[in-house]
Order: sequence, then C-alpha cells, then structure tokens
Amino acid sequence: MNDSGNMPNPPTDFPADIASALQQLSVHDLRETIVYAQELLQFYHEPTDQIEPAPGEEVVELTEHLGYTEVIKREPCGDNCVECPHGPYVYHVTREKHPNGESKLHWNLIGRKYSDDF
Repeated sequence: MNDSGNMPNPPTDFPADIASALQQLSVHDLRETIVYAQELLQFYHEPTDQIEPAPGEEVVELTEHLGYTEVIKREPCGDNCVECPHGPYVYHVTREKHPNGESKLHWNLIGRKYSDDF
C-alpha cells in the first residue's frame, strides 16, 4: 500500500464510514468494489426520457437496455461543412446523480455505426 499521507480525499458528501472502509481494502477488493458499484448503477438505471438532439443533430434511433440507453445520432462538426451532419455515431447514455444531488445525462461515445441501414 502507498503512504496514507498521500491518500486522496473523499467527496464532500461521501459518508465517512464508507470512506474509511474503502481505505482499508486491498487493491483487489477495491477493484471488486468498483465492479459491484457499477452493477448497482446499472440496476438503478432510470430510462433517459429527456434525450433531445442539440441544434444540428439528428437522433436516428433510441433503444433502452438494462443499465443504459443506446442513442444513434448524426451530428455537425461545426465547420460549416456541406457534408454535415456526420455519423451516425453510437452512444450509451446513463443518468447519473452527482454529489450535489443534481441528476445529469452522461454520454459515452462507443463509436461510429457501420451498417447498410444508415
């Protein structure tokens, strides 16, 4: 383990007992905790019914999955390009609650969708 003097500080609203317990874990157990926490996030996933295209974007498809919403969209590059919008691109979108209690959409770019359909 590293010197505890360099230990990162937990978020302000993070429960002290959980922070203390995490600080005592081995690297292996911390990794297992991360996996479990990610599974809990997927379990508590709320459908992302507020997905709206930004100006110049075109949402091609929305599909709800366990833990995330798959969004396929075309988007502009912002350079007055005659070929805009580009794509389509695949995103996995989740709703995440921030420490301040605010809930926001988190967009994770998976990559370009290669298909004869688009």
